[in-house]
Amino acid sequence: MNKILLNILLFPVLLSTVGHAVYAQNGTGIPAVINYTKFDYHSGSQNWDIGQDKQKVMYFANNEGLLRFDGSHWKLYPLPNNTVIWCLAISDDGKIYVGGQDEIGYFSSGQNGILTYTSIKDKIPPPHQRFADVWHIAVLGKRIFFQAHDRIFEYNGQSVHVHQPNSQWTFMARAGDRIYAADRATGMLQLNDTRWEPVNDGKKLAGVLIAGMFQMRKDSIFIVTRTNGTFLLQNGTISLQHNNPQHDLYINSATKINDDEFVMATAAGGCLVANIRHNGLQRFSDEQGLQNNNTLSVFMDADKNLWTGLNSGISYINYNSAIRYLQIGKANNLSAYSTRIFRNRLYVGTSNGLYSAALADNNNLHVTKNDFARVANTENREAWNLREVNGRLVLGNDIGIYDVQGNDAQLISGGEGCWYFLPLSSVFPVQDVVVGTYNGLKRLRYENSRFQDAGKIAGVPDSYRFLALDNNGDIWASHPYRGIYRFTLSEDKKKYTARLYTTNDGLPSALNNFVFKIKNQVLFATTNGLYEFSAQSNRFVPSGFLSAVFGKMKMRYLTEDDEGNVWFCNEKGTGVVHFSPADGVSAPTVTYFPELAGQLLSRFENIYPYNRENIFIGSENGLIHLDYKKYTAVKPRVTVLLGMVKTAGKADSTIFGGYHGPLTGNIPSLSAAYNAFHFEYSAPAYESHKHMEYSYQLEGYDREWSSWDSKTEKDYTNLSNGTYTFKVKARDQQQQESAVVSYPFVIRAPWYKTVWAILGYLALFAGLVYLIQKRQKHKLLVQRRKFEEEQKRLNYIHHLELEKNEKEIIKLQNEKLAQEVLLQKKELANTSMHLMEKADTLTKIKEKVSRLNSEEDIKSITDLIRDTEKINANWDVFAAHFDELNDGFLNKLKKQYPQLTKTDLKMCTYIKLNLTTKEVSQLLNITVRGVEVSRYRIRKKIGLPTEQSLSQFLNQI
Repeated sequence: MNKILLNILLFPVLLSTVGHAVYAQNGTGIPAVINYTKFDYHSGSQNWDIGQDKQKVMYFANNEGLLRFDGSHWKLYPLPNNTVIWCLAISDDGKIYVGGQDEIGYFSSGQNGILTYTSIKDKIPPPHQRFADVWHIAVLGKRIFFQAHDRIFEYNGQSVHVHQPNSQWTFMARAGDRIYAADRATGMLQLNDTRWEPVNDGKKLAGVLIAGMFQMRKDSIFIVTRTNGTFLLQNGTISLQHNNPQHDLYINSATKINDDEFVMATAAGGCLVANIRHNGLQRFSDEQGLQNNNTLSVFMDADKNLWTGLNSGISYINYNSAIRYLQIGKANNLSAYSTRIFRNRLYVGTSNGLYSAALADNNNLHVTKNDFARVANTENREAWNLREVNGRLVLGNDIGIYDVQGNDAQLISGGEGCWYFLPLSSVFPVQDVVVGTYNGLKRLRYENSRFQDAGKIAGVPDSYRFLALDNNGDIWASHPYRGIYRFTLSEDKKKYTARLYTTNDGLPSALNNFVFKIKNQVLFATTNGLYEFSAQSNRFVPSGFLSAVFGKMKMRYLTEDDEGNVWFCNEKGTGVVHFSPADGVSAPTVTYFPELAGQLLSRFENIYPYNRENIFIGSENGLIHLDYKKYTAVKPRVTVLLGMVKTAGKADSTIFGGYHGPLTGNIPSLSAAYNAFHFEYSAPAYESHKHMEYSYQLEGYDREWSSWDSKTEKDYTNLSNGTYTFKVKARDQQQQESAVVSYPFVIRAPWYKTVWAILGYLALFAGLVYLIQKRQKHKLLVQRRKFEEEQKRLNYIHHLELEKNEKEIIKLQNEKLAQEVLLQKKELANTSMHLMEKADTLTKIKEKVSRLNSEEDIKSITDLIRDTEKINANWDVFAAHFDELNDGFLNKLKKQYPQLTKTDLKMCTYIKLNLTTKEVSQLLNITVRGVEVSRYRIRKKIGLPTEQSLSQFLNQI
């Protein structure tokens, strides 16, 4: 459903003022009406006929085709020639037969549950295939009859037989188990097998236009004409009914409601419901919420509710509803503050006085707004509260307290407005009544069978709208923004002491507290649930009463009926807690009324549970009447329909049309390109469609059911291949769940996921494995080669490292040798020093010898010689070290030149040591000339050329 124009009617029944009918109605008040415009269903404005299939789906014969409505979604099915559909009828096998302009046929389930049209025009005998409009269709078993002005077509599923009129066919319908037709000249006829036979007295209807014909009870057939009243066909005779309600109204259509009532669609007066038992008439027109008064068709659905096809739009009348609306008086905006039934009168305190309506008795509560009259002396004042005390009805209004008698009210106490009446005793008769006023408390005294004003009770002045008396005799009063008062009356009841309790005393808030007495216990409705007062702690504590039901919900109103049930208003809505009288152990059951959401008078909620069939609830516009017994009666099982399944790929496609159950063939198998799905579902509960909730699950995708929601569509996108099952269920406002409806489907794997593709993948994989293995072998071979090369490189590096290490060792050895050479050089130097000392010694010897004179001198010479011997010994050491440092120089020289003497070797050694001639002369103790001579001799002995240096030659050895 795209847009729904919901007009909740708060108007009473407007009875027809035509004729002298006795007015009566089905229930108190009128039901709600839901209006659908052409902008809601996106089709033609006029709707000529209505039908319903076994799934409770509605169908309308519309200007632009067959209109289908499942409670949430509208869909139009045009005829092939796009002409208007005038009539429709649904057969037992679910086919929807339609008649239009020059066209007859039927809609049925095609492939995948999609509603498709089949024309039977080709089965008509050729001479009769051209015709004008078809106005009525009747179904009798497998025989389908289509009525045009000049012929009736009978279709048996195979062929079409044509029935000719005597003059002109004006009407046709099924009534009971017979087919009737009206001929303009002959009158009423009935079909007997294959022949049309006149009905007794049928001539009375010759030339009369008929709007509807139906059986009422077993032996009565009502014939409703367009302008000539209603006739009764009974026992073979036709008689005009007296007190015909339509008179000047033009009737377009009529149908049966039950054995006592039928409804007529009029051209200018809306719909009229006639009651043949009480000769009563109930009207539904624009005053009661219809879009317009030109009603073309009317239909009673399976739930006993009315559908009307209008000249512009469609209206649904919740005729069988347990909730109805009653306006008080002629004004349209009177709020209802209090209700009471007293002495066969229904009293309603409103925002503009007290109204009452006479009842036949206290059990017959059928009243309308025209039955109400304002009670005298109460006009132009808010009538806040009504209370029956001691068999008298007292009223508290904006200026005082009244004693109400019949349709008159007498002032008891005036001067200030009164909110509430609190009797101080439960023993009849009550002697004292405390009254909560705008400015404190006052007292009523019952004397001489009447109430008298006992004056103000002295105490804290404040506005006391809610009062309750506890078992200790204390009075509790709630204040909207101060807290809660407790009053203690003096013995003479002329004054009281007051204590104010606030959040410091356990209340969750000082605001929005209300006091009520339920089941002989004083309870306090707060913003955090129900509280009670603990005398032991002198504090407010959460109450255990109904804590399992209400928890910490914000409470606004409580009242108790005669059966002990508790009616309430809280943040969740309006409802009742039902206690089983036969079983005090079972937990109470809770019933909410979501239909009432937003309609009660905020902050002035009031519920008057007179009995189970009559619960009166004050609203912003009059009274709401609830038949609780009917509301909780066994209702038809909740059902859910899968209306449409669409899939999207390269192009959108409807794969299921929702007609005659989800599965009409094999499970659909879809290409992988279709991976987005749109599901539409609904519950054909037209009276409570706003309160239906749905839960769904896509098996194969969703792990669990979704949370409950009012949405009637679900989309899935980017689904992978696999098997899926979409499941949906519905539940109503009483938490009754429907059976689960399932729709399985398969998304095929894409080409790259098929068996052949998988085999190809396996082959490719095997080839890839082979190539990988081959590549790995090659890689291993390359790695081995690299490893070997690396090993060689490492070996080479190792060899280099070894060489490096050897060089380091050699270096160290060289350094060691250098140190040793240095040491040897030092020793050579020491030896050289000794040699020089020797030379000095020899020089000294020479000097001593030259001066030899005494024994001391000889002794000195002897010591010098000893020293010289030591020096000679040093030469041998020097020669050894020198030879070691110079790679065996002396040995090589001896071997090469054995002719050299020891003195020559010494000379060669000193020359190699780069000693000067003078140094050498000193070491050898010869003259410089002697050194030169010695060098010359050496050159001769070794055969050294003149041009070659002796020192260079010796350094090369």
